[in-house]
Amino acid sequence: MPMFDFACTACETKFEDLVRGDEFPPCPKCGARAARRQISAPSPLKKGAFPFKPGPVQPMGQGIPSCGMGGCGAGFN
Repeated sequence: MPMFDFACTACETKFEDLVRGDEFPPCPKCGARAARRQISAPSPLKKGAFPFKPGPVQPMGQGIPSCGMGGCGAGFN
């Protein structure tokens, strides 16, 4: 289920919730079912937030790789 931002039109509370499709959750403050889905921008990546440091791109090998068993049983010799 995706996370969406909502704003209650009854009490103007802003909140987020996990919902399916066109569901609209009740407001956590006043309980009204008068929430409107808000447009939200993705948060920017912080420096150092990427889980790994990509290295240089390695060239791909030529042809079909061999497992040393006469073509790996796939009909390649």
